[in-house]
Amino acid sequence: ENQIKEVFGRVVEAAFPSSEKAMEILKSGRRLSFYLGIDPTGPDIHLGHITNFFVLKKLIKLGHRVILLIGDFTARIGDPTGKDTARQPLSKEQIKQNMRTYLEQVYKILPKREVEIKYNSKWVEKMNLEKLMEAGGYFTIQQMIARDMFQRRLQEQKPISWNEFLYPLLQGYDSVAMEVDGEIGGNDQTFNMLVGRDLVKKMLGKEKIVISTKLLEDKETGKKLMSKSEGRYVSLNDSPQDMFGKIMALPDFAI
Repeated sequence: ENQIKEVFGRVVEAAFPSSEKAMEILKSGRRLSFYLGIDPTGPDIHLGHITNFFVLKKLIKLGHRVILLIGDFTARIGDPTGKDTARQPLSKEQIKQNMRTYLEQVYKILPKREVEIKYNSKWVEKMNLEKLMEAGGYFTIQQMIARDMFQRRLQEQKPISWNEFLYPLLQGYDSVAMEVDGEIGGNDQTFNMLVGRDLVKKMLGKEKIVISTKLLEDKETGKKLMSKSEGRYVSLNDSPQDMFGKIMALPDFAI
């Protein structure tokens, strides 16, 4: 029981449907499957991902199945989360180059033999219009447009691309394709993860746990202190000297 409580330690901000219900499911004794998704929008895995890796390690220790999903398809769209301007799509070649050293970085933290690696291009590329319409039919325009970054763009008369609008749906469909029991992610991903929770419930008729972890943010601006898209992070590929220098350059509260 103490090991289960550790999963919901100080790095976890929220769990859905609730922390109590999630703990109850984990106590059931069933071997569950959990995943963390990372889009290869840059060449590095950074300290911002590590919080989630440690939660995955605790789940592995409890005997659960853990999947690291590399979003090689969704990276082509670009997650609109927290962005005030439309994301620039990446080419297949850029994505392939970005994820070239991903696994060697992942295995510095997660045990190689106990984590499954999957790529969402495997099913999203095969997703036909009928399947997309089926998934999209479970959501309304109002639900999607309610996202805070979309509301900001509307107020500022900035464009929202169809691709960005579809992003939460495609990320949510990952949960259906893998038939997972749970997903781990930063609290900036809560909306996307809950779309997946709704899809799992409606398309598979089962429960999906969502564990949302705290991000390291600048107290004044609210921006992430570890961000691939803004080129501001401590990479797992950095030398010890560079890691030390970058960390010491952070504000005191962050250290």
